[in-house]
Amino acid sequence: MMVGSVTKSMTTMLMATLVDDGLMDWDTPVVDVLPTFALADPELTQEITVRNLVCACTGVPRRDFELLLNYDDLSAEDIVESLATLELFTEFGDAFQYSNQMVAAGGYAVAAVAGAEYGSLYEGYEEAIEERVFEPIGMTSTTLSLEEVEAGNNYGTPHGLDLEFQYYPVSLQLERFLTPISPAGAAWSNVLDLGRYLITELDQGIAPSGPRVVSAENLKVIWEPQVPISADIAYGPGWMVDEYKGLPHIWHDGSTVGFTANLAFLPDHDLGISVLSNARGSAGFTQAVRFRLFELVFGLESEFEEQAAFRWKAAEDTIAELAASLADIDQAAVTPYLGRYTNDALGEIIIELEDGKLIMDVGEFRAEVREKAGDDEKVTDYILASSMALSFPLQFRITDEGDPFILFGVGVIEYTFQKVK
Repeated sequence: MMVGSVTKSMTTMLMATLVDDGLMDWDTPVVDVLPTFALADPELTQEITVRNLVCACTGVPRRDFELLLNYDDLSAEDIVESLATLELFTEFGDAFQYSNQMVAAGGYAVAAVAGAEYGSLYEGYEEAIEERVFEPIGMTSTTLSLEEVEAGNNYGTPHGLDLEFQYYPVSLQLERFLTPISPAGAAWSNVLDLGRYLITELDQGIAPSGPRVVSAENLKVIWEPQVPISADIAYGPGWMVDEYKGLPHIWHDGSTVGFTANLAFLPDHDLGISVLSNARGSAGFTQAVRFRLFELVFGLESEFEEQAAFRWKAAEDTIAELAASLADIDQAAVTPYLGRYTNDALGEIIIELEDGKLIMDVGEFRAEVREKAGDDEKVTDYILASSMALSFPLQFRITDEGDPFILFGVGVIEYTFQKVK
């Protein structure tokens, strides 16, 4: 199954192996290894180190729709260069800002350090993580290659969640949206391989079969908090860091179009667990399994089963409320908005009617558009009803000059699509 953002800790372990070998330092400036690297702030560009790429603390925000709507056209080098176009929302170190592009740049920086030429950063990263992490640990079923997964014919079918709160199978090909940011989320694995990975973490860098993969000193660097997420939890390089009943607790979730992963360990008690699900949005379940194991090991009363049931019911109620607010498309109202639109960051989309349904075609995927009752009677809201972007909002508008345009998203991740004349 795909493990999504659990891949991030594998990338930071890879980083640690290069520090061990003296090929770089945690505080090596990124521009020293990737001269094309740049952020929107030129001064900050010069200060960012390889450690900072994976700290979620730089001020670069989460911008996943640049990936979702363009993944077929993006290379590793495009991901690195796109960082210069992303507005910084906070000062460096001020707040937790989760960015898949930044972590991916971290992996590609490592590829460059390991000897990959610019233009072959993806291949360099794939080779480095295979040679330095997967192979020495014995993770023989773990790969970044969807083609390899398909050829092996031993994979879970991903499932999305619809507006009736029912799971349905989705195409394995939709998971390709993670390929451009592979170091941040594109690994495929199974619980046995992840068990070997956890043993390596718990044995402070020594693989189950005996070889040392990474030094204990540099492994512990990636367990260290870098930026607070809340009063109780912080983000380390590729890991969430908090406590369970006063014990150090290190973990990370992973979520893709149709898979959910959860990986966690208690380093002081040689205890870890990997939980994988072939269903989107099932983190409440995978986390409940994790904590139930902890409860059983320590002889505690069950707390998380009830919490998981509560979270599931809350999610079900939210989807039911959303579904109840939807109406059939008024074809006459949307007809003026049919056609092609473009946005500098997200590229081109097509709005079309098909068998009475309004469809947004972004090339990489197609999503039905549903009308939603809004708070403003003068504005009609719409949402996407697709596993790739379920409930994501959009509005059809007209400029003062009478030209149609589309607002896609909300707040800091709002994009304007202009109609192509």
